[in-house]
Amino acid sequence: MSLLHLSIHKWILSGLKIIFITSLFLIISLSSKAQLPGQIPVNLKTFKARTETNNMVKVFWTTFYEKDNGYFEIQRSADGVNFTVVARIAGINLYGITTDYFFIDSLPLKGISFYRLKQLDVVIDDQFSYSPIERVRSADARISFDIFPNPAPGAEFKISLLKNVPGNIDIMVFDQSGSLRLQKQFRNNNTVTINHHLKPGLYNVKITCREFTETRRIIIQ
Repeated sequence: MSLLHLSIHKWILSGLKIIFITSLFLIISLSSKAQLPGQIPVNLKTFKARTETNNMVKVFWTTFYEKDNGYFEIQRSADGVNFTVVARIAGINLYGITTDYFFIDSLPLKGISFYRLKQLDVVIDDQFSYSPIERVRSADARISFDIFPNPAPGAEFKISLLKNVPGNIDIMVFDQSGSLRLQKQFRNNNTVTINHHLKPGLYNVKITCREFTETRRIIIQ
């Protein structure tokens, strides 16, 4: 096992609440282990992950009892299948007492990401269990595009992506009643010209790429 410690962390004990705070995160390389049968020494009540207002991801969980709990791993994935370890936190081992933990991922993945918790036994080597998987979306998941000119005086306008987006880009233009008036698709082009026969008025331009969606308004003169 190799351990690269990149974080600043401390424990705060207040009553029976245990809190873990980190400004960066740990990177740990572990060999893959198979799960063995038997009772796992932790009763996990909840496990959640959410994006905070500062675009960091908060991962938090609660245990009801812990006995012979070695440690927790917080694991992260971009696809929900292949996970890597971003933090390792020692178990407190308070039996019959609710214990709260949380971890702040200050360098989360952009867009959609997945988190899970892995608990490992301190007594029986290679015994572990996983929590349910939590899905989060960072604010950087937005495609971010500009429409110009806006208002558009002629029979065309341009859409410019502000960053490179892989895959196909779907463009849909809706009128104010919600009816689809125009639909196009393009790929590997940061700026595209949209030719149209739209009547003057206000329209919503919706761009979708994979799971990402963003909508802007345009005025056709």
